[in-house]
Amino acid sequence: METYKRLNRWLRVIQFTYLAAFASFINYYALYLDSVGFSEFKIGVISAAGAVLMLLVQPVLGKLLDRTQNFRQIVRIALVAVAAGVAATPFLKSLVFLQLLIIIALFALLKQFVSVFDLWTYQLRAEYPQVEYGSTRALGSLGEGLATFTVGYLIAWFGFGTMFAVTVVLLMVTLYAGMHLPDPSKVKKPEAKKEAKEKAKVKVVWTKQLFFYIGSFLVLKTAITLISTFSSLMVQNLGFGSEWYGMIILACGILELPVFVMLGKWCQGNKTRMWYQLCLLMGIIGSLMVALATNMPVFVVGRLALTVVYAMYTVINLEHVKNMVDPGHQSQVILTIAAFSNSVSYIVSSLLGGYILEMGTPKMMAITMVIIFGMSFLLHFGGFARRKQTNPAEKK
Repeated sequence: METYKRLNRWLRVIQFTYLAAFASFINYYALYLDSVGFSEFKIGVISAAGAVLMLLVQPVLGKLLDRTQNFRQIVRIALVAVAAGVAATPFLKSLVFLQLLIIIALFALLKQFVSVFDLWTYQLRAEYPQVEYGSTRALGSLGEGLATFTVGYLIAWFGFGTMFAVTVVLLMVTLYAGMHLPDPSKVKKPEAKKEAKEKAKVKVVWTKQLFFYIGSFLVLKTAITLISTFSSLMVQNLGFGSEWYGMIILACGILELPVFVMLGKWCQGNKTRMWYQLCLLMGIIGSLMVALATNMPVFVVGRLALTVVYAMYTVINLEHVKNMVDPGHQSQVILTIAAFSNSVSYIVSSLLGGYILEMGTPKMMAITMVIIFGMSFLLHFGGFARRKQTNPAEKK
């Protein structure tokens, strides 16, 4: 079997099983905390604490990966630690403080390694252009949807213990698949290593345009995160159980499949701005539908729209950064954006969303979403403005 085909096969397994494990825990931990007596606001505080930890750890992780390129060893250690934490959590109900510390750490680590696996894929593509991102990431969305659907029913039938068991099993499968991928430094030919060293001498152009784009992306992600963090509780407030939430996320995962595949082909060069604007428009429509929903059909349509938005901004971010930043520093910028967008969006959305749900009204949520998306739209003008200076990435 040709090398790139083997890499694509293992990348598909990793994306499918890891995002399935991610969804099994992240999509239901709020319901778990609710079941043991935590209010919406306290759940928001816990999520915010995990986001703070993620903000502190991810830049260090990114620098470590850039310096060592030892993805296999770092992923191995992290997944074993996460699996041990997940397995221990349900047995620590009498030790509430320790249990919360572990949940906060799990939240931070699980979120970070979504970006790590994306980065690993892009690093391998530098040597093997046939390595695919769109189709491999699309299978991850399917895994996320199937896991959420299945775990929702398992929780309804057998309790939250099944959530933890499924997460551990999926993490172990991801670990096994990850050991079949090479480190980026080990697949590079001598001439590729020399080229990488030359590119590393070029400094990243931290232009105003890049800062505007990061600001716009951060605000956009905050809006989507505000909804997704509390979606399971919103479904519960509409009078439906965890199995219904699972079915919704399964539908979302299936819908993401064609979006990732198509955007991987369509979203190139100057087209990223058009897709970003469409992303913002769909985001505000979907958010308003979810915030103001009084019945399940409206909620489902809005949630599906936000799923498309999530897939869109994931691809757009990778493509736009690739166009803006020199190749020798793209991973640093991507991980920096991931660190701040994941962390800050969860801090703000968890605290704000928890407060609105506990003390506010659907109308207040809708007004908040309009304001947030309006800010993102204004910032995007600077982020996609025509550059006056020459970008090293364009010197070919």
